[in-house]
Amino acid sequence: MDKLKPNEHVIHPKQLLQTEKTGFARFNQQFAVWIGTHVGSMYCFYLFNVIALLSVKAAFETHNLVPIVNWVSSNWIQLILLPAIMVAQNVAQAATDAKADSDHKTLTYLANLQEEQMTDLKNQTKILEYLKKGDKGPAR
Repeated sequence: MDKLKPNEHVIHPKQLLQTEKTGFARFNQQFAVWIGTHVGSMYCFYLFNVIALLSVKAAFETHNLVPIVNWVSSNWIQLILLPAIMVAQNVAQAATDAKADSDHKTLTYLANLQEEQMTDLKNQTKILEYLKKGDKGPAR
């Protein structure tokens, strides 16, 4: 028996999350995934660094604390940390997905192994019952 064949009692986590979406809801979901994939990339991180650094000289040339704080809070923190955090989340999600796949394979193997063992036990029980019926007991 193939112990990694699909088992009716084991559902993959991805199947639990799949729902049939149509029209605008489906577009929104796909667009959100596209945005998350592209903004949450190191390429976007580097691009936003360059964009933020284009205005840093102007902020520091004022020798005023307010434009410097504004640059740090609006340009650097918002532009740079957002993609960096998203990249970290994407890495963590990939690890979670890999664990879910591994757990699913393990659970599928164990469920199929259990079904095989139960079949063997049922067959042994039938054999024992057959032998018991055929045995009339000790001769007297």
